[in-house]
Amino acid sequence: MKSLIKAYLFITCLLVVSYDSHAKGIKYGKFSKDEILLSECSYETDAVAVILSKTCVVDVSYRAINYRHHVRVKILKEEGLDKANIELPYWRKDGLEKITSVKGHTINFDENKSKEVTDLNGKSVFDVDLNESYGAVRFGMPNVKVGSIIEYKYTLVSNFYSYLDTWYFQDDIPTLYSSIKVSIPESFRYNMVSFGHRLTAKYPSVSSNEWILTNLSSIKEEPYVNNHMDFVEQIRFQLTGYYKNADGIAGGIEFITVKSTWDKLASEYLRAFDFFGRKGYAKKVVEQILDGDENNWEKLEKIYDYVRTQVKWDGEYRLYPKKSAPKILEEKVASNSEINYLLVLLLREAGLKAEPALTRTNNLGLLQKSYPLMSQFNQALAYVEIFGKKLFLNATSPYRPYQLLEENDLNYFALVIEKNKARWEKVVAYRKSRQQLVLNYDFTNIDDPNCNFKIIESGYYAVKSRKYIKKFGLEEFLKTMIDESEVELNKDSVQMLSLDNVNKPLEITCKLPMTEVDLENDMIYFEPIPNIFTDNPFLKEDRQYRIDFNYNRYQSILINIKLPEGSHVEDWPKSKVIKLSEGFGKYLITTKKQTDGLQVRTLFEIKKAFFSKDYYRELRELFTHMLSSIKEQVVIQKNNTLSEK
Repeated sequence: MKSLIKAYLFITCLLVVSYDSHAKGIKYGKFSKDEILLSECSYETDAVAVILSKTCVVDVSYRAINYRHHVRVKILKEEGLDKANIELPYWRKDGLEKITSVKGHTINFDENKSKEVTDLNGKSVFDVDLNESYGAVRFGMPNVKVGSIIEYKYTLVSNFYSYLDTWYFQDDIPTLYSSIKVSIPESFRYNMVSFGHRLTAKYPSVSSNEWILTNLSSIKEEPYVNNHMDFVEQIRFQLTGYYKNADGIAGGIEFITVKSTWDKLASEYLRAFDFFGRKGYAKKVVEQILDGDENNWEKLEKIYDYVRTQVKWDGEYRLYPKKSAPKILEEKVASNSEINYLLVLLLREAGLKAEPALTRTNNLGLLQKSYPLMSQFNQALAYVEIFGKKLFLNATSPYRPYQLLEENDLNYFALVIEKNKARWEKVVAYRKSRQQLVLNYDFTNIDDPNCNFKIIESGYYAVKSRKYIKKFGLEEFLKTMIDESEVELNKDSVQMLSLDNVNKPLEITCKLPMTEVDLENDMIYFEPIPNIFTDNPFLKEDRQYRIDFNYNRYQSILINIKLPEGSHVEDWPKSKVIKLSEGFGKYLITTKKQTDGLQVRTLFEIKKAFFSKDYYRELRELFTHMLSSIKEQVVIQKNNTLSEK
């Protein structure tokens, strides 16, 4: 993704170095015997297509930066035919980029390996607008079928020098050969940063100007991963400075440093807008919110609740507020930065230490802290220090108390900006998210059994439930937990506490008649544990990426089963415990037979927000055993007298 703010650097005194535009013998239209015969990827046999090669040669000059791309793909299965539909995005705003010299063809081979070439028609290449900033060149490769090789090349011409396009060696299908070759004149200085185990192992130093990786696996979608691109082999370049003709009579050449600092970035950011100066207006608003007797914690909660309930988020991520504080409260709709900076303004007026902060939602990938880059941020938060505690706040949702950030905001760090200075602070998830279920099954009246159900939720569990209930209704929410074939909701019995008071746990109770349980036979079979975990997210044997839970998990279930007189439990879920190493989590189920029935307790707990893939097998075992025990039945043997009735 390119920065929304792009700069054109007029550079003089350049020494242009020319490189061969073809990589390692890969010539357009020339194919090896192995490429022609290839019918599957040896290390990923289920692949629907494979990238035979993708190369980029980057030439930097004072006129422009030219990225010369060359891509070759082979279609292996019917499902891979959509790889023939190509979209090449570029930054069209202000005319800073364009795509030229698009050329392509499809190659098919008959049983004698004779080649049939179908060229891409220039009339089939379209330039479209994606949004106000981005455009794209689109085309479909002709005459494509299983076994086809599609090949195309193009040039991206850019006048954006602050950083070069990131090169991703991997794609969503396997890649047999991937390379980037960069020609940087002596007049420029770029800082190179590489990511990925293979890339850093093969190129431990930055002295190279060409990077090549082969036999790369596809980027796999895996559950509990915020952004898969964090793990892709990639290389980035950031401009640190350049030489130019010196001013003055003496002349000569001087080196201009453009590498910023975080403090400089913070200063430039705050100078770009005027928002925090409305102290007189803020004072009037705070006087309406507070009584004057509150302690600082109460001030924080009241002001936060005021902002989250008075202003609706428009769904837009904007780092720079456009509206003033009075305008925000007048229109009651605002962007992320406008809402959270209004919160900062009001908290300051109430005497609390509050600052603006910048971060990146975790679905866009990890933050880069090694060099200042404004373009990586998309989220603006409020930061508060109170009684020695450091808190980040995000008031864009009416469903979250002040302790909870949006789950997408949990991205390790945020940049706090204080008086034109910047520092990184850790972003820590709220640790007291809990879901507690209680189910009391009563079979003492065998003709009218029932279940009293209760759920208490706090933290992220309560946030999700409140959203769901507001959108779909309570009945639909309960159906996500309770098997409709076993029970039927008694709507008149439903009681709900604190649906709108987000600072208290959400509590729901109801009575559930056992309408579908077969009571005619001597044996009663039913599954007492609610199916709060529907699927196992960890089915595969191994894992490529880390596991992102984002926040700690705690879910407990207490089940009491009362039996009819003279009956007994014939079968029930067995006690077991599965623990993660280092005390990072566990699942346990305990069962206890009682004189008049059975008691079952379960506990699922994860005490770590992020796990390396080394923990995958332990997590997989924990989830497998948990889901297996949840589906276990209770079997009740009725006495003969009841059966005869």
